[in-house]
Amino acid sequence: QKIIKDAGTELFGFLPVLDYAFDRIGNYQEETFVLFAKSFYQLNKLGKSYSEAIPSGYRFTAINHLLIKYFRYTYNYWLGQADPLAWFEKESGKAGLDEIFKPVSHRQLKTHQERLESIVHASDDNPKIILDRLVELPGYGQIVTIYNDIPQELLNAGGDKAQGNQWKLLFLLCIMDTAGLSPIHEETLSDINRTLEWLIHHEDPLVIQKSLGKTFTILRRSIGKFPGTALNCVLNVGRGVYRTDESDLVDFFVDSAVSLGFQTPEIRGVGEDWRIRANPAHIQNIRTWIQLIELNPKWSKKLLSSLIIHLSLSGVLIKDTDLFSRDITQLLNSDIGPVYNLVKQLTRLFPIYFNDIGAEGRLRDISTEIDEICLRKDPLIHFLRKQSHVESSNQIVDLMEAVLNFWKTRNKEGIRPFVPPDIYQQIETEGPNIDGVHRAITHLFDAGEFKDMADLLNIENDRLKALLGEISEISRLDCKRIELGVAFYKLLYQKYYLDLTEINDYLAQLRSSGLPDLEKLKKAFGKKDVRLKLEMLLGYLEKLKKVILSQENYEVRENIYRKRHFAAGIPSMYGSYHELKFDALGLTFRLESLVNVLFEEIVETIDLKLITRAAFSQIFDYLRLFNSALKLDGISSLEIERQLDLLAHSLKIRGFSLTQYLDIFRGFSQAVRNITNDYFNNIHQENLSRILEQMPAGRLLPKYRLPEGSDDRKKLPHRITEIFLRDRIATSLGLQQLDLFLSRILNTLYHQSDELPKEDLRLLLSYDPQKVITPIYPTKKNVSDVIHLGNKGFNLVKLNSYGLPVPPGFIVTTEVFRCREIVDHYTRAKKNFEEQVALEIAALEKLTGKTFGDPQNPLLLAVRSGSAIPQPGMMSTFLDVGINEDIVQGMARQTGNEWFCWDTYRRFLQSYGMSFGLERDEFDDIIVDFKKRLDKPYKRYFSGLQMKDIALTYKSLILDNGIEIEDSPFDQLLVAIRKVFDSWYAPKAEAYRKILGISDDWGTAVMVQAMVFGNLSRMSGAGVFFTHSPRWSADKLELWGDFTPGNQGEDVVSGLVSTLPISIKQARIENRQSEKALESMFPEIYNAIREWAKELFYKRKWSPQEIEFTFESLDTKDLYALQTRNMVIRERKRVYTFDVEDRSSADFLGHGIAVSGGAMTGRIVFSLEEIHHWRKAEPGTSLVLIRNDTVPDDIKEVYEADGLLTARGGSTSHAAIVAHRLGKTCIVGCVDLICKEKERICSLDGKELKSGDWINIDGLEGSIYSGQMKIREMERD
Repeated sequence: QKIIKDAGTELFGFLPVLDYAFDRIGNYQEETFVLFAKSFYQLNKLGKSYSEAIPSGYRFTAINHLLIKYFRYTYNYWLGQADPLAWFEKESGKAGLDEIFKPVSHRQLKTHQERLESIVHASDDNPKIILDRLVELPGYGQIVTIYNDIPQELLNAGGDKAQGNQWKLLFLLCIMDTAGLSPIHEETLSDINRTLEWLIHHEDPLVIQKSLGKTFTILRRSIGKFPGTALNCVLNVGRGVYRTDESDLVDFFVDSAVSLGFQTPEIRGVGEDWRIRANPAHIQNIRTWIQLIELNPKWSKKLLSSLIIHLSLSGVLIKDTDLFSRDITQLLNSDIGPVYNLVKQLTRLFPIYFNDIGAEGRLRDISTEIDEICLRKDPLIHFLRKQSHVESSNQIVDLMEAVLNFWKTRNKEGIRPFVPPDIYQQIETEGPNIDGVHRAITHLFDAGEFKDMADLLNIENDRLKALLGEISEISRLDCKRIELGVAFYKLLYQKYYLDLTEINDYLAQLRSSGLPDLEKLKKAFGKKDVRLKLEMLLGYLEKLKKVILSQENYEVRENIYRKRHFAAGIPSMYGSYHELKFDALGLTFRLESLVNVLFEEIVETIDLKLITRAAFSQIFDYLRLFNSALKLDGISSLEIERQLDLLAHSLKIRGFSLTQYLDIFRGFSQAVRNITNDYFNNIHQENLSRILEQMPAGRLLPKYRLPEGSDDRKKLPHRITEIFLRDRIATSLGLQQLDLFLSRILNTLYHQSDELPKEDLRLLLSYDPQKVITPIYPTKKNVSDVIHLGNKGFNLVKLNSYGLPVPPGFIVTTEVFRCREIVDHYTRAKKNFEEQVALEIAALEKLTGKTFGDPQNPLLLAVRSGSAIPQPGMMSTFLDVGINEDIVQGMARQTGNEWFCWDTYRRFLQSYGMSFGLERDEFDDIIVDFKKRLDKPYKRYFSGLQMKDIALTYKSLILDNGIEIEDSPFDQLLVAIRKVFDSWYAPKAEAYRKILGISDDWGTAVMVQAMVFGNLSRMSGAGVFFTHSPRWSADKLELWGDFTPGNQGEDVVSGLVSTLPISIKQARIENRQSEKALESMFPEIYNAIREWAKELFYKRKWSPQEIEFTFESLDTKDLYALQTRNMVIRERKRVYTFDVEDRSSADFLGHGIAVSGGAMTGRIVFSLEEIHHWRKAEPGTSLVLIRNDTVPDDIKEVYEADGLLTARGGSTSHAAIVAHRLGKTCIVGCVDLICKEKERICSLDGKELKSGDWINIDGLEGSIYSGQMKIREMERD
């Protein structure tokens, strides 16, 4: 047409070319020819121009053939369509509008068709005349124009506007349903939009709904070709529909809008212009639906759900330059409260929660530096830089990951989707741009530091530098490129995703945002305690939610600048966007990601293997936090509230059963299932099914597609549904973690219910695993009392807090004793207890620098009892726990002191065997036999090998009695703890409590401490001292007691060895050698324990104390306090003394250590049977029990007798303490006394005495006489 118009006189030279073109067009098949028929440049107009330009006489054959084909196609096509007049009359029910439709009626078209054929078959006409006649016929374009005019004519013919607009809309829809009218479809859609808008404002809902139905039927067919126009139509129609305030009509509209499908991103790579190739209608579709939702969010649940589903399944692409933050602000300013959770589900999917458009600040600096240090010669990095500056979107994170993977693998295929073809061709897989970084990043991954690229997001920069510094043969430049690449990756991830990878940088952007209390938020980040941190973050999220849901519209601070980027040649944009609700939402999502991590940490670390009443209290506190999180996420559950109320009240009721707790937590679990259904499954399931029916599988994100090689299409919907719903729940605040938390609780409760008998379940519920064990320092606050720790443990804690040297250790509290049936027989409770013991051992190893069970540097332990009411010597004690023969040999190599090592093992074996019921005498017989055979008066004279033989003989004795000796140090410790608990019910302990009227219900704690070795040498030792003299009641400090060098403390308190006095004054008063006193032999030790006494009595205002101590050397740094308790030998009372005249003539037998009582005359007894005999024979006669030493097993004899006389022991021995407490006259440590208990005789000063003989003892002076002496009463000073 242009040639014909502009060629002028040269036209004739173009005629062959024109004929050729006419012939070629005419020869096309119909599917191609139709394009020319519908073209804007109509062929009939072309023929008219040709006829006017070419005079008669020239050839017109080619043009004529073309036009004949054109008109035949035109009339055949339109006659193949429904007659518009008949169609309209049928659809509208209105006749009489023939004139409007006449030009395009079938009747008129047939007339034109007949005229065409008459022209064609008129053989007498020349070609020029034929052409002139042909161009007079109406062509395809003219028919389209007539169709385009008909809607307006119908509107005019309607009379009233309602009728006219209905007719107009009806025919507009007819036009849209006619493929041949595609040239005017876009214009028609706009007209439909305007017409519908009028109808919605003026018609009844039923009429509107009918019109909408027809309209959307057409839109479904046209949206693929004209998505922009169709979406604009949907938006405008939707605005009108929402304004009707008819919920049913809105629902119908939403269903219809969703049925149109969704414009997915359809990313097709990057073009040569460096722009992402994607569906431009994608962002418009998102905006259209969001703008509809804003009109009435509460009525738009289906639209919200559908948008969530589409974006989740097919992805989202939003460029910085789209300024989508404006849309979010508009959405948040609408009434989203009733659908807050759904709105959050939607808005979480948008990668737009940043303030700087493009690359600003550190992003620009780092992207520029990484390009510039290579002198912009690396085409991949140069493109990455420019893309982040000009065309930045969430796609750039994938590009950055692809770059890092390329550096690792040298395989550039992964980069192809993200770069233009020309850039891809320039990327080299070998050379300076890749070799160094490849070596570096490969080393990082080969070293096991990282498994995938996402791990780089969590590495500190200093750590990365250190790792890179370990790599040889890599330049500083390449190290710097790795550092910058990782830093850029972190910043991009922080920008487009919702994790807190670079929190300080993110918070810095928010300084001027106006968000409340950002400093408090920073303090929360600094908290180490997980629960406290969680509470603070949830509290801050509550503040953010109030901002987001505020009715106030906050000021938008938008500084946007546009320019054309000279490198890429495309427009670019930079600047920033701030608005309070938008910033609050972005911060909310990032904090929620952290809160979910903290919830996961709680669920993973809380010990739910054993659930007791105490655990329920802790669980209740955590459930309240979970409930707060659900509310913050817009999830409200009356069921959760009801179950929380039930649980709260259950904790106040004693006797609440485990089955009741099971019901409560089943209720919690059901509530979570209902939440999942109400807020996820029920809202999305139906929409998801419909959307999947119309969504091509190729548009799904890769994670939803079937695995490679799988062709079972039936599984795809199930797979998609599962992944989609799982992701929604996983990204919600706390819901998934709550579900896991409740599952763990229920699993344990079911296990406990099945494994334990009903009578034990109540005991289990009362058990508190958090109160089972406490270190001596720092002591757990919930057990720092004498009932849980026992008197001994409580005092040790106090001594430690005062700075007195106490061996490090831990205390197994009376909570374990109280619930032993559970701890011993319920597997989970037992395991929990053992795990706690193991943790305390590990802590003790750190404190001591020794290792439990290590022969090279062993940690040995002392295991002692300790009740709230002291029962001296009545329960078992274990020393040197954690020893076996291998450890003995290792100790010997370490110390070079073989005697000490085997003596230590011997002591352990004796305590072990006696705890299983062996008698002390059986062990004493062994060592006495060795002394006789080897002619050694004292054990200290044995050689190391001889002590080894003794120890192994002890071991044989134990094994011969069918007792298994635990060789495992840890098992030894567990046995020791168990046996100490068992000893609470030992006959001697029960007898003691019965005698003194002490309740059996107290139970005992168990002290476990690092051993202090008083048996290391003669320069070490152990003892017990009173802070005040037991002979006087004055408040003056007067150290008094017993000690022995080269022994352990148990030797002293058990009364098994002859002891030495503490002070010189004591030695003189008790007629003992003053040079043997601790004050003389070990003055530094004496002065140190005297300082202890001053600290306790004068500074701490304690009552007089009895303190056990051990020292390993002369150096006071090796001195330790093992225990302390109130003195009982401190009573001022009237006592008896011997008559002066009798004393002068009496037969003096010897002297011992006076403990308690005064003068007593009585008969000698050796056994309980003899006591019972004399009680019957002479009820008024006092009876004096004679022993070499008195052990706690003799408690019944001591109780039944009136006096006690022993050959060994000191005033601080258990026997002396018990005798005093029972009000007995007592003398211990009479070295001249030889007692033959089995033969029922004894000797003193060479004089033999037998059972029933008279003897006189003075518990005040320590003197002993034979015969029967007179006594008189006196006042004790």
